[in-house]
Amino acid sequence: KQSTTRSVWIDLAKFISIFLVVLFHTNPHLDGYIFDFLQLLRMPAFFLIAGLLFNMDKWDRFVDFLKHRFKRLIVPYCCFYLTFYLLWLFVGRRMVGEAEMAIDPLLPLWEFIIGRPNVVLGPYWFITCLFIMQLLFYFMKKYLRSNWLIIALSVVAYLFLLVFGITDLPWCIDQALQYMPFYAYANILREYINRSIPRKRWILLLLAILTILLLLLNNLLTPVALIHHLLYVVAGFCIMPVYIAFCKYVAAKTATSSPYAVIRFVGDNNIVTLALQNYIIGFIKIVGVATLGLNVLTTEHYIINVLIAFATIVIAMGFAFLINRYTPFLIGKSRRET
Repeated sequence: KQSTTRSVWIDLAKFISIFLVVLFHTNPHLDGYIFDFLQLLRMPAFFLIAGLLFNMDKWDRFVDFLKHRFKRLIVPYCCFYLTFYLLWLFVGRRMVGEAEMAIDPLLPLWEFIIGRPNVVLGPYWFITCLFIMQLLFYFMKKYLRSNWLIIALSVVAYLFLLVFGITDLPWCIDQALQYMPFYAYANILREYINRSIPRKRWILLLLAILTILLLLLNNLLTPVALIHHLLYVVAGFCIMPVYIAFCKYVAAKTATSSPYAVIRFVGDNNIVTLALQNYIIGFIKIVGVATLGLNVLTTEHYIINVLIAFATIVIAMGFAFLINRYTPFLIGKSRRET
């Protein structure tokens, strides 16, 4: 029962994170501290979940781990990217107009090679970043053992890059170091999940308040990049136990309910949503203008943004269903796994 419940809360956390990712790509964004708070539950939480699922004991050899990660991440990266590149090359850039036509047709291919997609499939920076992060973490975990030391080294390495202005490294190595602390921290929580997540509500409330205070302070010190990053990491560490406790509480209430199957399917197909979200949002924008004479993505009603985010995920899951059923290789799965 415990493992089932744990699976439910992880799926719920995946669902919340992908929803926030999609919501972030609908404009305008929420402003101020609410936006900053939700940001912690967006990409950091994504990497937290990935870290929770990492188990060193499953892999006797690095080559086995590499093959598994290549199949689940790089195969979908190649399939989706090259598909959308061809669509962009022959259809998309002509539809958008002069700005896209002015882009060198070889630029997206170069971005594909260096693992920093922007023109064709921007959200897939997460895929290359996660791939590099997991490879780095594997070796760090194998030779350093201490997750706290891994956290410290990744923070120092990222701050080093900031100090010397080193950005846009191939395959998002810089961003992998930026989010590595959350991945390693999650692996710590995985090892001590029952002890590390406090059961007393006042502790969780205290952590939530501390997170808000850190975000307030961070806004005052935003121009100071080094301090900004350190406070962001600490705030993330504070809110993650609260986030996990919330997901576990909700999961315990809904583990046997029918929405769980939907939540799990969405969580299992985040890679499809990441690939399709911008194009689906663009489609909704076109439909809104054509049918209502309204660009729904420029309104200041955030409820509309929430509805657009849900609609985007629903449409993406329609494609995910077809992919899982007929072409599972696109997402690194076999028919047996679907």
